[in-house]
Amino acid sequence: MLLGEELCQLLPAIHSVTGFDTTSKPFGIGKAAALKKIKSTNYIQETLNTFCDTSASTESILQSGSEVISSLYGGVPYEGLDILRLRKFGSKVAAGSLSVQVQSLPPTADAANFHIKRAYLQYRYWMTDENLDPCQWGWYLSSGELFPVKTSKPVAPAILLKTVKCNCKTNCDSKRCTCRKSGLDCSVSCGECRGTCSNSSEPDLLDTLDDANENYQY
Repeated sequence: MLLGEELCQLLPAIHSVTGFDTTSKPFGIGKAAALKKIKSTNYIQETLNTFCDTSASTESILQSGSEVISSLYGGVPYEGLDILRLRKFGSKVAAGSLSVQVQSLPPTADAANFHIKRAYLQYRYWMTDENLDPCQWGWYLSSGELFPVKTSKPVAPAILLKTVKCNCKTNCDSKRCTCRKSGLDCSVSCGECRGTCSNSSEPDLLDTLDDANENYQY
């Protein structure tokens, strides 16, 4: 595939947005397919140029990144990820799917914002010698380690989170786990694991609080 000079200049941004070790990967979006779509869509290329502008505001970066992700999932310009997610969900339900795998849907706008921040941070690390603060760009610090911020909003309505819980006797590492099958992390509501299994990617909250207390100067 001949890319041309302009598209080649966008490759670092495309690489970071579509998945790198430090940025995660949008589910179901392969790099080859993404590159092919970007190559044939001027709107995505123009939007990526805004993303690559090191003088752009955070708001512009998030907006452009969101538009890129939306386009890769088949959205139309300015539709918004939340509306696209709802539309895709409705299409799957109307198609008669027995169950909708939530990971196959576009990310929520809130979750995408943190992915976009991490992607932009990685892009800046590649293209400049600036040392941006990761905690301002989609990461948080716990016990001396950086962890990705997944979202700042509940992953589902409270009534649903109270309903979906598992009672796995093992490590919740298969689709027999109700939480994993529903695309949710295990939580303290679960009967056996209490959110401390392999299906919970967050650091233990009590350990985090203990570390914070140890480091606090009274």
